[in-house]
Amino acid sequence: MRIAILGAGALGCYYGARLAEAGHDVCFIGRSVYEPMRRHGLHVESVAGDIHLPAPEVCRRPEDCGAVDLVLVCWKSTCNNLLTTLLPPLLHPGTEVITLQNGMGNAELISRIVPPEQVFIGLCFVCCMMDEPGRIKHLEGGDVQFAPLSGNAEGEARAAEHAVLFAQAGIRARAFRHTEEILWCKLSWNIPFNGLCLAHGGISVRRLFTMPEEVERAQAIMNEVCHTAEKRGFPLPLDIVQEQMERTARMGDFVPSSAVDYLRGRPVEYQAIWGTPLERAKEAAATVPHWEKLCQDILARLHPTA
Repeated sequence: MRIAILGAGALGCYYGARLAEAGHDVCFIGRSVYEPMRRHGLHVESVAGDIHLPAPEVCRRPEDCGAVDLVLVCWKSTCNNLLTTLLPPLLHPGTEVITLQNGMGNAELISRIVPPEQVFIGLCFVCCMMDEPGRIKHLEGGDVQFAPLSGNAEGEARAAEHAVLFAQAGIRARAFRHTEEILWCKLSWNIPFNGLCLAHGGISVRRLFTMPEEVERAQAIMNEVCHTAEKRGFPLPLDIVQEQMERTARMGDFVPSSAVDYLRGRPVEYQAIWGTPLERAKEAAATVPHWEKLCQDILARLHPTA
């Protein structure tokens, strides 16, 4: 399969490397990684086994890659304004697109360019970082959950085929029918932990867990996200809060993506991770005071003079 990685950051390089190692024809698209990967290849230091691609295909522009069978959109949602320019050169009539991005609203934007039945969400439960272009550290996890934007049986069947594709590359994967069914699952982690590490100025998970009151706050926010999911008709597993808390406590020095973006002076994915989900919570009349306070703290951090 011919696959394009649109946004060759830590996430895109990790999954792209796994798919390339499994024998797929993968093209990595990204300006900052172009020269380093052309000179030194792609290195992945991983708890699931290291990978070195000595000569990966890497392009600065989608036009240099051309049309592919599958596009993985891996850049931050803050770059979605580029979709109308950078996605079309990668498309032929049957091209399918999977957004591996955080938060809500990304697939809907892609469906303005690609037929909705060819758009899918892939939620990644993974800790990986790119210390320098072309060098990835994969610290934990890697599972992916797929769902079709269409929400029908045919879409679910195609999502299952994508799950098989990833499973054959050594990635645990599972398919679902409804996007919200899986979106709330990841948001139950991202909203509290990505948010609190950001609100505290870009700290690590390890540092957050030295603050007992903030750990309690994280759990309270997570409970509110689960409450919202249930109010919207997508109840999460009963043990998800305990499982997420225990898993997070093992992450050590991991710094969540939005905290990293803040520290590096890059735009933060506020709307996709906190804003749009909060709007949907209010649509469902969910009571979420801890979540609302977190949003206030994040906005105060991002816009201190506002």
